[in-house]
Amino acid sequence: MQTENLHYDLTLIIPATAAENEHPEIVGEIKALLEKTGATNLQTQDLGRKKLAYAIKNLRHGFYFSFEFNLGTEKLQALDLALKLHKNVLRHLIIKKKIKSAKDMAREEKIRTGKLKQEHIKQETEEKEKRQAVKAAKPKISLEDLDKKLDELLDEKVI
Repeated sequence: MQTENLHYDLTLIIPATAAENEHPEIVGEIKALLEKTGATNLQTQDLGRKKLAYAIKNLRHGFYFSFEFNLGTEKLQALDLALKLHKNVLRHLIIKKKIKSAKDMAREEKIRTGKLKQEHIKQETEEKEKRQAVKAAKPKISLEDLDKKLDELLDEKVI
């Protein structure tokens, strides 16, 4: 039985007691662990040093790292267990992510640059102008004409 590879995001915390020159070595160990379990399309991002919300093993700060990768679902538990047992990982979280299409990435880029809001405002103004043009194109009926038409309709014999 063959399972499909899904896209995952792994975020983990390395203790602040680890020197910054040790980080590449620790990240290398995590990458090797991911590749050993069969992860593909591996991308790494250093999120920097951050204060923890609460003390973990009497530590108040940690270095955050994020890894994006594709992995088969049957290998996820093995990866989770290996990360729990890794001595340099305080906490970790693995999240299944939706693979972004080119359309989604273009939309996110527009949002970042603020173009999406501008386009939305432009569309709204165009729609208002169209509605006003339609209203202006309709001839206005005077009250006298309206009364005449109403009298004609009321005078007709309805069977």
